[in-house]
Amino acid sequence: MTHNERLQQAIETMSDEEARAALQTLAEASGDPVAWMLDHAPIDDEPETDEERRAVLEVRMDHERGIKAVPFEEVLAEFDIQ
Repeated sequence: MTHNERLQQAIETMSDEEARAALQTLAEASGDPVAWMLDHAPIDDEPETDEERRAVLEVRMDHERGIKAVPFEEVLAEFDIQ
Protein backbone atom coordinates (compact mmCIF):
# COMPACT_ATOMS: atom_id res chain seq x y z
CA MET A 1 0.00 0.00 0.00
CA THR A 2 1.38 3.46 -0.93
CA HIS A 3 1.66 6.37 1.46
CA ASN A 4 -1.13 8.14 -0.42
CA GLU A 5 -3.39 5.11 -0.11
CA ARG A 6 -2.64 4.79 3.61
CA LEU A 7 -3.31 8.49 4.13
CA GLN A 8 -6.60 8.29 2.21
CA GLN A 9 -7.67 5.29 4.29
CA ALA A 10 -6.83 7.14 7.52
CA ILE A 11 -8.77 10.22 6.38
CA GLU A 12 -11.87 8.19 5.59
CA THR A 13 -12.02 6.81 9.12
CA MET A 14 -11.40 10.11 10.98
CA SER A 15 -14.01 11.92 12.99
CA ASP A 16 -14.42 15.63 12.28
CA GLU A 17 -12.44 16.49 15.42
CA GLU A 18 -9.60 14.15 14.39
CA ALA A 19 -9.57 15.74 10.92
CA ARG A 20 -9.37 19.21 12.49
CA ALA A 21 -6.42 18.14 14.65
CA ALA A 22 -4.69 16.56 11.64
CA LEU A 23 -5.16 19.75 9.61
CA GLN A 24 -3.68 21.80 12.44
CA THR A 25 -0.68 19.47 12.62
CA LEU A 26 -0.14 19.85 8.88
CA ALA A 27 -0.45 23.62 9.19
CA GLU A 28 2.16 23.77 11.93
CA ALA A 29 4.52 21.60 9.88
CA SER A 30 4.14 23.80 6.77
CA GLY A 31 6.24 26.66 8.12
CA ASP A 32 3.49 29.27 7.98
CA PRO A 33 0.55 27.98 10.03
CA VAL A 34 -1.30 31.32 10.11
CA ALA A 35 -1.35 31.64 6.32
CA TRP A 36 -2.35 28.01 5.97
CA MET A 37 -5.18 28.32 8.48
CA LEU A 38 -6.47 31.49 6.80
CA ASP A 39 -6.41 29.75 3.43
CA HIS A 40 -8.42 26.87 4.88
CA ALA A 41 -10.73 28.73 7.25
CA PRO A 42 -14.40 27.78 7.08
CA ILE A 43 -16.77 30.02 5.17
CA ASP A 44 -18.53 32.60 7.33
CA ASP A 45 -22.01 31.16 7.77
CA GLU A 46 -23.55 33.90 9.93
CA PRO A 47 -26.81 35.22 8.50
CA GLU A 48 -26.49 38.53 6.70
CA THR A 49 -28.27 41.39 8.47
CA ASP A 50 -30.64 43.86 6.81
CA GLU A 51 -28.05 46.59 7.40
CA GLU A 52 -25.37 44.55 5.61
CA ARG A 53 -27.69 43.85 2.68
CA ARG A 54 -28.48 47.58 2.37
CA ALA A 55 -24.77 48.47 2.46
CA VAL A 56 -23.97 45.96 -0.29
CA LEU A 57 -26.86 47.24 -2.40
CA GLU A 58 -25.66 50.83 -1.95
CA VAL A 59 -22.14 49.93 -3.10
CA ARG A 60 -23.49 48.05 -6.12
CA MET A 61 -25.72 50.99 -7.07
CA ASP A 62 -22.75 53.38 -6.74
CA HIS A 63 -20.68 51.10 -8.96
CA GLU A 64 -23.43 50.99 -11.60
CA ARG A 65 -23.56 54.82 -11.57
CA GLY A 66 -19.80 54.97 -12.12
CA ILE A 67 -18.96 56.13 -8.61
CA LYS A 68 -15.62 54.66 -7.67
CA ALA A 69 -14.62 53.53 -4.21
CA VAL A 70 -12.05 55.66 -2.39
CA PRO A 71 -8.90 53.66 -1.61
CA PHE A 72 -8.30 53.25 2.11
CA GLU A 73 -4.85 54.84 1.75
CA GLU A 74 -6.49 58.04 0.47
CA VAL A 75 -8.83 58.15 3.45
CA LEU A 76 -5.87 57.76 5.82
CA ALA A 77 -3.97 60.50 3.99
CA GLU A 78 -6.94 62.86 4.03
CA PHE A 79 -7.19 62.60 7.81
CA ASP A 80 -3.39 62.53 8.22
CA ILE A 81 -3.46 59.05 9.73
CA GLN A 82 -0.39 56.91 9.19
